[in-house]
Amino acid sequence: MTNQDRKKQILNRLRAIIYLVLGITVLFLSIQSIAQSNGKLGTIFINFIWLFLSLIIIIESGFVIKNILLEINPKKRLFQLSDWCIIIAGIIITNAGYINNSKTFLLIGIVIFIAGCIPIKEIPIKK
Repeated sequence: MTNQDRKKQILNRLRAIIYLVLGITVLFLSIQSIAQSNGKLGTIFINFIWLFLSLIIIIESGFVIKNILLEINPKKRLFQLSDWCIIIAGIIITNAGYINNSKTFLLIGIVIFIAGCIPIKEIPIKK
């Protein structure tokens, strides 16, 4: 793998992480705003628009993740897929902790998210 390919891979991974954080956070906040709207139709409508936009961003991140997984060796896909599951779990736990005002879940989610973002060092195979 050349240096340019490695940079491209890192940037694609970063783009997918940013899309996931943005999409899932807006999704949680729009659901919370809909629940707290007290029946105001304008507020509900605006938050449904934000909900729809966040789903588009989450779907886009899914396509980016799919492309990332298709570019790598099939043996490494399972490890990469588990990393993405850890990242998504960390984002969801963090957002749930924020909405519930639970500092414990917020901290646990942040730690899980950071742990998922740390890349696993690839050991070169000796021939």
